[in-house]
Amino acid sequence: MIVSLRRGLIILGVLLLLLAFNPTAASAVLVDRIAGAIDGEVITYSDVRIERALELSEGSDREILQRLIDRRLLLREAERFKITEGDEDIQKIQKRLGDIKARMGEDQFHEVLREYNLTEADILKMLKEDVLAEKFINFRVNFFVVISNDAIKAYYSEHQDEFRTKTLEGSHDEIKERLFQIESKRRLEEYIEQLRKKVKISVNL
Repeated sequence: MIVSLRRGLIILGVLLLLLAFNPTAASAVLVDRIAGAIDGEVITYSDVRIERALELSEGSDREILQRLIDRRLLLREAERFKITEGDEDIQKIQKRLGDIKARMGEDQFHEVLREYNLTEADILKMLKEDVLAEKFINFRVNFFVVISNDAIKAYYSEHQDEFRTKTLEGSHDEIKERLFQIESKRRLEEYIEQLRKKVKISVNL
């Protein structure tokens, strides 16, 4: 979850008050580390751990942090292009919340909420951000991906060992989807790289 700079300043303010009035109590406070920032917008180490705890992301802390940075960049673009959630998106968000609870179990899910002082509304906000980022990708990247029949034929010919038991016609949809995913990933990486060049990103992990 991306935490605003304001929240970071509030945490710092609370710590300073504790130090002023009760140094002993203040020493017991765990100050969240800043994992990274985009133009001063803070991403904390807790944000990274929450993603892992809810199994929303896999990989190293740095990889998860990069995903959070990229999502924030895409959300900025979604806002710029006025991408908002519709009824179908709301249903998708609710379904993902249900999937998380089913995967983790209600007890573990609520334990994570308590550990990180979160509410279910906070989780829904995270899932909304994911869905909006995906919606923007479909709008700005995937919409322009076109896989030609010639590309499908070429791929089929170059991978005869893999498709030796299938005809071109029988493999058409599978190959088209595979090529679509490859091209979509390539274009998305290029798009995000351009976004990164326009902002100041710091990584502290």
